[in-house]
Amino acid sequence: MGELSYGTYDDLLEAALCGTWTTDVLVTGTTRRSFSILKRYLDIGVDTIYTGCEVDKVKLTFPLQEKITATFSMIGSAEQPYTVPVGSTFGTANTNDYMTTFQGSLNVAGTATNYATQMDLTLDNALAAKYSLFNRAAYAIKIGMIGVTGQLSAYVEDDALKTLYRGETDTPIIATAVDATTNPNTYTFTLPRARLTSATDQANGDDLIIQQVNIDAILDGTAGTEFKITRAPKT
Repeated sequence: MGELSYGTYDDLLEAALCGTWTTDVLVTGTTRRSFSILKRYLDIGVDTIYTGCEVDKVKLTFPLQEKITATFSMIGSAEQPYTVPVGSTFGTANTNDYMTTFQGSLNVAGTATNYATQMDLTLDNALAAKYSLFNRAAYAIKIGMIGVTGQLSAYVEDDALKTLYRGETDTPIIATAVDATTNPNTYTFTLPRARLTSATDQANGDDLIIQQVNIDAILDGTAGTEFKITRAPKT
């Protein structure tokens, strides 16, 4: 899990969606990408490498007045000790600021949803490692059917969300994340066609009433995707 910042996870997002960034737009596709991941314990001098790693899931979390986070779940073929070659160099860390929910926007069914308190979006590739007798490493990784789901919490200000749920209405959902008030780097996360599959309320006495809805994204024929990410660098 890490804080969402512009450009930090673009390669992993591309792998998660099995797509390719094209003119700063990423949609779901069929291109699989694998990585080798090096984990280092510098204090005890132990390095481990994980090979054949693919992104199984990515979860984007938009908490109330907090940092937006991205959590990537990986499935790999094998792990083994590793010795970093003498003279090896590593890339420098991204210095772009993290994104928070103090800024940005959420739009549901064409309307600004200014009373939301939390949202999570999860893309699941349903990966599974395939093992065979007499071999420690997986010989292949199976990919399943992509699924994009989410959860949205909001104050009960009107009946809009429950109306969408009751009507099983195809609903576009758009969340925009930025890292500054003026001239920001921007990510826009779009579910072109989603449905609210459940709606519940939680209340305790005279406390604020919070409603929770579950979201399922469906393949949109016009957009050609269930999930789209658009990036825009600051100018």
